[in-house]
Amino acid sequence: MKIDSVITLENDVNCLLLEKVNYNNDNYFLTVVLDDNEEPSDEYIVLKEIIEDGQNYVMRVTDEKVLAELIKLFTKSFGEKVQNLPDFEDAA
Repeated sequence: MKIDSVITLENDVNCLLLEKVNYNNDNYFLTVVLDDNEEPSDEYIVLKEIIEDGQNYVMRVTDEKVLAELIKLFTKSFGEKVQNLPDFEDAA
């Protein structure tokens, strides 16, 4: 599974994969649910990647302690990406 790709969950909900982190040797994705027009909604969910018999599956993360740790990792990852952006001068 790759960042910036769309996956469809079993309930026919489409999610855009925004960010990926590794926690306790498992991959987790921060996703935004897409609306009927395939536009980002205001609903975000965290998914855990499960690989069994060469197939990829996802499971929604609901454990609050795990979510709290993952949010820290997603925030750190986002901050590092922002720091690596080139400086732009105002075009005004």
